[in-house]
Amino acid sequence: MASGADPLPRVSPPTWRHERELFVLAAVVAVAYSAYGLFRHWHFNSSAYDLGIFDQTIWHLSRFEIPSSTVRGYSNMLGDHFFPILGVLAPLYWIAPAPEALIVAQAVLLAASIVPVWIFARRRLPRGATYAITTACALFWGMQHAMAFDFHEVAFAPLAVGVAIVALDDRRWLLFWAMAAVLIVTKEDLIPLIGGFGLLLLWRGDRRQGFAAIAVSCLALAVVIGFLIPAMNDSGEFVYRSAYADIVARPWMVPVALVTPVVKLRTTLLIFAAFLFLPLASPLAILILPLAVERFLSSNPTHWGTVFHYWAPAAPIAAMAAADGLARIARGAAKVSRSGRAPRYLVPACATGCLALSAVLPGHQPLWRVLRAEHYRSSRADEVGATVLDMIPSDAVVVAQAALVPHLSHRDRLFVLDEAAPDADFIVAAEQLDPWPIASHEAIRALVDARRRSGYTTVFDRDGWILLQRAAR
Repeated sequence: MASGADPLPRVSPPTWRHERELFVLAAVVAVAYSAYGLFRHWHFNSSAYDLGIFDQTIWHLSRFEIPSSTVRGYSNMLGDHFFPILGVLAPLYWIAPAPEALIVAQAVLLAASIVPVWIFARRRLPRGATYAITTACALFWGMQHAMAFDFHEVAFAPLAVGVAIVALDDRRWLLFWAMAAVLIVTKEDLIPLIGGFGLLLLWRGDRRQGFAAIAVSCLALAVVIGFLIPAMNDSGEFVYRSAYADIVARPWMVPVALVTPVVKLRTTLLIFAAFLFLPLASPLAILILPLAVERFLSSNPTHWGTVFHYWAPAAPIAAMAAADGLARIARGAAKVSRSGRAPRYLVPACATGCLALSAVLPGHQPLWRVLRAEHYRSSRADEVGATVLDMIPSDAVVVAQAALVPHLSHRDRLFVLDEAAPDADFIVAAEQLDPWPIASHEAIRALVDARRRSGYTTVFDRDGWILLQRAAR
C-alpha cells in the first residue's frame, strides 16, 4: 500500500462463524423474502416479465437444452442478456421443477448477502451497531424491490459484491477475482462495477490490482457486448445498445443526463439517505459511481427510479460504506475529544438511524406486506384459476395473459396474449388479474373475443376466467 494511504480501518476481528444470531437473521430474511414472493405468485400477481421468462429459460437448461424463451422471443436468451450464471440454478429443477424454486433461490441469495456485510461491519463497529446496519441492508429499498419483482439474475449480485469487498479488505486476491468473474457472468451491466473496484484499489495504493481491474472491466465489457451477446442473438446485435445511442451521439450531454430528470437525483438521495449519508464518509462510496453512471445514462426510465430490481447491487455497497464511514467518523470524533473517545451515543444512534431509515424509505416498502393477514388469504379467483390451469395439457401450445404465464412456462411454446400472439392450442385469460402489458381488461376481452370469432371454442368461462381451445383440424 502506498505510503500515507488511509486503509479501511478495523477495530475487531471477524467472529461470524460463532454468531448464531447472524444466521438466524439471514434465515428470517430468507423466509420473509420467500413468503412475499411465493404468495404473490400463488395469488397470480407474478408475470411473464420476468418470472415466466426466467422459468422457461432455466427449465430448458435443466433439460440440457439451449436456454430459449418463446415468452421473450429469443431462441437463445444469452443473446438478450449475458447471464450464464443461471446455469447453476438448473439442478434445482431436477428436484423442484417449478417457478417457486427460483423465488426461494432468489430469497436465499439475497439473504446470504448480509453475511459479508456483517463480517465487514463487525471489524469496525460494536456488535449491536453491526447488527443494526446488517439488518438495514436487508431492509434497503433496492433489496426489497429486487425480491418483490418476480425473479432476476441480479439476485446473485449483492452476495458477489459483498464478498468482493471483504476479499479486498483482506487482500485475498484470488477470492476477489473469483467474485469479479461472478459479476461478469451475472449480467453485462455489472461489468463496469469491476472498474469501480479498480478505482477503489488505486485510491488504496494497490496500483497493480487497480489497473488490472479497470483493464478487465473494459475488456470484458467489450467482448461480452461486442461479440458474445451478438453471436447468440437472432439479429446478430446487442439490442440494448440503443439505450445509450443518444449519449454516444452527444457525449457532451453526459453531465446533464446524469442529473435529469429529477428522479435520478431522488434515487441518488435515497441510496445515501437510507444509511444516514454515512457512506459518503467512506471511499467505498466510489463503487456507487459505475452503477449510477450505467443506470442514469440509459434512456430506459425503469433504470432511473426505485421501483424495480436494478439497485440491489448497491445494497451491500451502501451498508458496508456506512459501517466504514461511521467507524471513520467515530475515530475522528475521538481525536478531537478531550477524553480521547467518541461520544458514547454516536455509533449506536447512527446505526439505529440507518435501521429506521432503511425500513421506511422511500415509503410503501413491499416487505411489510408479509405482516398482513390478507397477503396469505386465497381468493375465489385463485381457487378457480388453479382448476382452469389444470385443464391445459403440459405439452399444449398456449397463449396466456401475462399474469398467467409463470404458471404455464414449462413448455416449449408459450406466448403472451397480445395482438401479435400466434395460433395456439389454448387461450387463457382472467379478468380479475392485472392486464399489464395490455392496457385494460376490456382490451383483453376483445382479444379473446377475436379468437372466438376465428374458430376457438369455449372450454371454460366462469368467475372471470376464460379458457378457449382451438378446434381440431
